[in-house]
Amino acid sequence: DVYIRNKVPNLPDCTKLAGGGWKLVRHVPAGKTWHPARDQLRGIQQYGKKGTTRSLAPWSVRFDTVRFNEFMFATGDCKKWLVAK
Repeated sequence: DVYIRNKVPNLPDCTKLAGGGWKLVRHVPAGKTWHPARDQLRGIQQYGKKGTTRSLAPWSVRFDTVRFNEFMFATGDCKKWLVAK
């Protein structure tokens, strides 16, 4: 068996918070602005190039066809987070 990965040191992994299973669908870099999306979290807006929590530009993927029943809002370093049902 052979495994590979591109490990990024000190990259926070919020996907494991509150029981895990989270998928990052929107990102906005640190600053004083929020997401450019205006879809009221319906997941119908897609913009930017999908990246990571370290992306320098905001991005969003569509998630209106994905089955889910919770949102998690988190800071980029995962130190502050909130789960909403």
